Amino acid sequence: MRTTKTAGLVGGCIGLLLFSLLSMDWIVLLVIIPLVILLFFGVLLFQGKEPQLDITRHLSHVKIFEDDHVDVTVTIKNKGSHVPFIEIIDVLPNRVNLEQGSNYAVLSLKPQEEITFTYTVSCPVRGHYDIGPLNVRIRDYLSFFFKELPFNTVSELTVIPQIEEIGDVAVRAKANIYPGIMHTKHAGIGTEFFGLREYTTSDTFKRINWKSFARWNRIMVNEYELESTTDIILMVDARESQDIGTLKHNPIEYNIKAAVSIASHFLKRRDRVGLIIYGNTEGKLKWVYPESGKKQLYKTIAELVEAQAEGTFLLNAVIDTAITHMLPKKALIILFSSLDDDPTIPAAIQQLVAQKFNVIVLSPSPIDIEFSLQPHDLSYELAHKILTFERKNVLALLRNKGARVVDWNPTLPLAVSLKEVERYQIRR
Repeated sequence: MRTTKTAGLVGGCIGLLLFSLLSMDWIVLLVIIPLVILLFFGVLLFQGKEPQLDITRHLSHVKIFEDDHVDVTVTIKNKGSHVPFIEIIDVLPNRVNLEQGSNYAVLSLKPQEEITFTYTVSCPVRGHYDIGPLNVRIRDYLSFFFKELPFNTVSELTVIPQIEEIGDVAVRAKANIYPGIMHTKHAGIGTEFFGLREYTTSDTFKRINWKSFARWNRIMVNEYELESTTDIILMVDARESQDIGTLKHNPIEYNIKAAVSIASHFLKRRDRVGLIIYGNTEGKLKWVYPESGKKQLYKTIAELVEAQAEGTFLLNAVIDTAITHMLPKKALIILFSSLDDDPTIPAAIQQLVAQKFNVIVLSPSPIDIEFSLQPHDLSYELAHKILTFERKNVLALLRNKGARVVDWNPTLPLAVSLKEVERYQIRR
């Protein structure tokens, strides 16, 4: 392909030729001759030139947390003849920020020469991103012609939401048979002292309380509080109404960050954690069966990273679909939602509570999100107070239905807001 310089040169030659014909001044043709010769040599030098390049890209990390940095190294090796001028652009997605260096390079490669350049990128928003492809352009010595070479090398970068360390969450749910760290207020296998009872032949001598024996002359043994595991189902609202705010500050992003942090917390306790992401208008739920362990955390994060705000699938339809075969009996259900544009939420919560599920609602306030992003004036502050009052009425209604509701201000740490769970007791 020709460059603008070539087009200008050809246009100039044609213009001079027309001028010489119209003016009958043949001396002007003498000016055209060296330009034509120059253009001829440019074509001659560029024709048949097929460079043999080997280009690779390496990422220092293929999985990073939000706002972390990753180094991208591009290596170009010339396996053919000399390449006097080569341009390389490594294409970056819109949400990936260039922090250091440059993804653009202009090089000259000798035969068998290898050159490397490195740049650093970061990404403030979770998701899967493709680094690449590589746009490569070869020019001739005179920069008259260029050739674009396809290098469709793409490297995938996964950005994971930041995991916040949170304190213990007050949980009341069905205990499983597996040992864990959830206190059940029943005697069993554990480490916390629960009480005393009389010795039986099946008890070990290690459990005998010798102080009580010396005092009452009866053999008594220590009992400990049963420490078990429970089932937790995370329900993430991913409807279109959750995408209110900026690219990074919106309810769905806060929902996902909170879900990742809480999943990590309960899986460290050896509890079983499952996930439901809803919102798609067709009613297709993203579902991760409740399991425990590190692999379950990876599965949960993988689904949450891909979640997008779409659809209008309401919560009551989700419950009708999931309650028969997706929700373990008497499990702890944590709903992450801003509670906007869904009049079925109170009835859905009531249905879950009636089925003996323990329900916690963690609601990032869209009112506080928008209020923190907009300039304040008197009318805006008045509107904020009115909307806050209406939101409090909705939260009070859900508490009356039997759920523990956390009105989460996303500007505050999640651990602080979760303390509010302990203020509200489940009504049965």
